[in-house]
Amino acid sequence: MSQQNNAKGAGLTLLTAAAAAVTAGLCCVGPLLYLLFGISAASFAIFTRVEFLRVPLMVLTVGLLLRVFWRLYISKRPWCTGRLTLTQMRVLYWFALMLILPVLFYPTLVAWFYEVFE
Repeated sequence: MSQQNNAKGAGLTLLTAAAAAVTAGLCCVGPLLYLLFGISAASFAIFTRVEFLRVPLMVLTVGLLLRVFWRLYISKRPWCTGRLTLTQMRVLYWFALMLILPVLFYPTLVAWFYEVFE
């Protein structure tokens, strides 16, 4: 496998994990918008129809993130690119992880936040 295809695989896996995390949290976008901006509309109720996808997409996201971790830290054949070093790829992974996990678990985090600080 060429280095360019190898790098595309790493980026595609992280991008897919981010998309799955956003989609998993889509069912709760209405309450989140109301909470953050005071925006309320009945049209946000349509997003509750996709709530049954939340758990499978959460599992997909965590699985993809674990796959990237395994390839970057454990595998004997890690992802490598001509542009990025392994250290830069690891930093990119942790940055993406810090962005993806709050998006993935924000319904749980918001409930916990209100329970603790109420």
